[in-house]
Amino acid sequence: MTAMERKRVTQGTYDYIMKPIAIASCFEIVALLWTFPLQHVIAYPFVFLFFGAIMGSAWFGGYMAGIMSVIMSGLLVTYFFIPPFFSMSVAKDSQSFLTAFLVCAIAITIVSSARRRSEGAVRQARDLLEERVRERTAELESSNREILESERQLRILTEAIPQQIWRADESGNIEYCNQHLRSYLGNASEALGDSFFGILHPEDETLYRQGWESALATGSGFDIEARVRGADGTYRWFLSRAIPQHTEEGKITRWYGIHIDIEEQHRAQQGLMSAQDNLARLSRTLSMAEMAASIAHELNQPLTAVVTHAYACREWLNSTPANVERASTTADKIVQESTRASAVVKRVRSLFRKDQDGPFRESADMNQQIRDLVRLLREDAIRREVSIRLELADDLARVEIDPIQIQQVLLNLANNGMEAMADRPAHRELTISTLNHSAREILVSVADTGYGVPGDIVDKVFDPFFTTKPRGTGMGLALCRTIVEEHDGHIWVSNSPGGGAVFQFSLKAQT
Repeated sequence: MTAMERKRVTQGTYDYIMKPIAIASCFEIVALLWTFPLQHVIAYPFVFLFFGAIMGSAWFGGYMAGIMSVIMSGLLVTYFFIPPFFSMSVAKDSQSFLTAFLVCAIAITIVSSARRRSEGAVRQARDLLEERVRERTAELESSNREILESERQLRILTEAIPQQIWRADESGNIEYCNQHLRSYLGNASEALGDSFFGILHPEDETLYRQGWESALATGSGFDIEARVRGADGTYRWFLSRAIPQHTEEGKITRWYGIHIDIEEQHRAQQGLMSAQDNLARLSRTLSMAEMAASIAHELNQPLTAVVTHAYACREWLNSTPANVERASTTADKIVQESTRASAVVKRVRSLFRKDQDGPFRESADMNQQIRDLVRLLREDAIRREVSIRLELADDLARVEIDPIQIQQVLLNLANNGMEAMADRPAHRELTISTLNHSAREILVSVADTGYGVPGDIVDKVFDPFFTTKPRGTGMGLALCRTIVEEHDGHIWVSNSPGGGAVFQFSLKAQT
């Protein structure tokens, strides 16, 4: 037998024989010594004391110590406490008691040793878990150092890029701005957290905030143009873009954004739009002049003939005697020439009709029509320094309209409102609102903060060719009234108590 084998035998003898016997003996001696004095005080104290000895042996020494304790307890109880006393024989009446005692002792041994093994396994698992936690902590510390190094390198890169760059956390709070953005703002704290919205132009803040909140909710990219206040207090146009950074599970951890200065491009675009507006106005003026010349040319001959025949008719009636027959014939010619003039007017009107078979109608949402119009007016409103506010009813009924014609009405009223506020030094606000006027009608209002409509011309503003503008034609509001009335509606104007004019028109709700 080798030394290693002898060592294993010796260790096994110690672990499975000597150690269990020693532990069981200690507990049994203690139980026996306590039993003698307590048996004069309480009945059968040995039962509880020896059960405790068995439990302690199994707990501290394991299953083998528990079995040894059961054997010793059985021998000691049989010899000292079961009749006949001081004998290893058992009386017939006590055999069942001894059997029950041994069975309970074995059960206690099994339970205690199993509990000890379970707690040992728990301690071992806890120790293993703590070791794994330490290893994982070390890995995380190493990973954090790598992340910090990557962030340091990224920050160096962002400082070197000649653009305004910022970073936000997963909830959208800005936590970092590069040097270029800090230099433009003058105070870096204005861009951190939620205070960034305070450096936006008031007219752009709401749209910017809505777009940013939508991007945070959906996780999509963010792209919007807005005016940002610089350190000198002036605003410049910037294209603001941001993209999210996702984890492998798809969770957003950060947002990275950039500001691109588009002030010069925006000024060029505004200049182009102004030139286009002037060109369109000139084109409309020329077209109207051509149309007026055409109408004058077409109506000149029949009207001249009407006047000539009218003079002739008067001469025939004033002659002595009156030539009634010739006067009647001349009157017929006047009727013919008048009918011809009417045909000329109808032909001119037909030039403006797209559908000769009847008016075009389709079901439409008036709120959506207004939103589409506001998108078209946004640039023009910014150029005029006018803010547009919408007050749209949530439960607005649908209407059957010609969308192009009704949008032309809205566009005309909105342009008139913005022009009416051109001389106002401040607080230029155009309010467009909708509501259900009744069960069968909706009401659309366009209100400005200008000087209002003088009371003596309120009833004339919708008359053709009536205008208060130096270069106006007086056809815009007249055309609006024609379109609204063709839709079985009504249009009117009033002055707001707070100042400004309120144009309103009603349309039949779709049933």
